[in-house]
Amino acid sequence: MTRPPVMAVLALILAGLGSGGVNAQTRPDPDRDRLQAELSALDQDPALASLAGLERFQANQAIAGIANAHSRDRSRTVMLAELWVGIAVTSAQAQLLEEQSRQLDHERDQIMLEASRRDAELARREVDRLRLQALAQQEEAERLAVAAEANRQAGEQAAADALAANAEAAQARKLADAREHEAQLAREEARLASGTGGDAEVSLPTSRIVAGKTVYSLSSRAFPNGSAHLTDSARASLRRLTASLPAHVKLRIEGYTDNQGKAEANLVLSQHRAEAVRQALVEAGMEPSGLKAVGRGQADPIGDNGSAEGRARNRRVDLAVQ
Repeated sequence: MTRPPVMAVLALILAGLGSGGVNAQTRPDPDRDRLQAELSALDQDPALASLAGLERFQANQAIAGIANAHSRDRSRTVMLAELWVGIAVTSAQAQLLEEQSRQLDHERDQIMLEASRRDAELARREVDRLRLQALAQQEEAERLAVAAEANRQAGEQAAADALAANAEAAQARKLADAREHEAQLAREEARLASGTGGDAEVSLPTSRIVAGKTVYSLSSRAFPNGSAHLTDSARASLRRLTASLPAHVKLRIEGYTDNQGKAEANLVLSQHRAEAVRQALVEAGMEPSGLKAVGRGQADPIGDNGSAEGRARNRRVDLAVQ
């Protein structure tokens, strides 16, 4: 049997104390019984029982007040109790939907991150395979060249054999170079196909030195207003930055907003923007283990929030080299 929430029990106790006696609470009252049944149904729902505690407490208080209401105030008291019961039900359902939405967002982010990691691992394995193949071909060419040199020292016939071996070695080197060139073209085609082509003309994010460390900044133009989706130009700039940094660099990615709107919403938005930048860097080839994304919300403004220009400077994502 499901135990009633503590807040609901407290509400009933307080209502009983205010009624002046047990008889007033036990007298049949269809309105009070109907509303109490609706609230009890909310308490007994496993998904909603722990939600909207304050609203359910207020609803219990309002229901308890029906028994004490004078006849001239009864209709208003019943209406108020119905309103509080409706608020409790609606608040519990809204909180449940919000929690489910957060869970779905988290699961989606985990799936996207895992897919990116898997793609990055496949790409690394392909690069390693091509490198090992080129090394094997180079070693074979060198072996043939050594054999050709030994043949030349054996005499005229050996010299002829050596010439043939050199020709074969040269052909092998050409083949190795051709295959390496093909691999390079394949990698370039893959890069172009993934949308990373043409980044040479894209400028790097602006940078500054803070406490002896380089900090790159993406401006407010990197995201549409109120969104955590990077623009194409911002993605291109991040790819250019990835190409200019060492392969195993560590970055702390911090998202910031201006002071417009609610602080809680700004904090969530700044976290999502920092994570979007981290994901773009991973897709560009950076090691995920060296990237940490943090949302800072309205903290640490670098401009005056009293002006449009200052607020635009504060809406940024900083990438600090560790």
